[in-house]
Amino acid sequence: MNPTENIINKLRTHTGTLHSELEQTPISVALLDEQVSTQNYVAYLQRMREIVAFYESKVFPALADTLPDLSDREKLPLIDEDLNYLSSQTLQSSAFEASGVPNPSIGYALGCMYVMEGSTLGGKVILKHVSKTLGIAPEQGGTYFAGYGEETGYYWKSFLYTLQEYSVNHNCDTEIITGAKDTFIAIKHYFEQ
Repeated sequence: MNPTENIINKLRTHTGTLHSELEQTPISVALLDEQVSTQNYVAYLQRMREIVAFYESKVFPALADTLPDLSDREKLPLIDEDLNYLSSQTLQSSAFEASGVPNPSIGYALGCMYVMEGSTLGGKVILKHVSKTLGIAPEQGGTYFAGYGEETGYYWKSFLYTLQEYSVNHNCDTEIITGAKDTFIAIKHYFEQ
């Protein structure tokens, strides 16, 4: 096995069930339901706003010297733009908390980022669904789920390259996996509240 692929395979193995469980939470199921309402969509965005705000404030600083395009990966302004477009009150206080943070190691932070960046791939599926069912478009309430637009694949591959390289050079797979698992678990618990 190519060692540069090793961490990605490990992450898929160790987080696959957690990822599936997250997709089965009521708020996630409602978002992809054929009868999804604008209220369901806004509720999901508001939850994601708190999650994104937390990780961007607590995890991004640990990656400032590791991911050169980190500022391009900020999603909070996109969610705020969508909530503003949908005339929704943004939640000012964050009830979202996650273990392992603050002051995460770079490896742990990369594990968290694996989940957050991976969600941009799922965002394309969500956008397609809410576009069909609610008339949401990238510039009309769908900026967050549009992710990086046509560049989404590039950003994902670029992140995976950095993740693999860091894994090989720093022998910290356990930290990376723990960061990813903790992130999935924290988001799932938050979605179930």
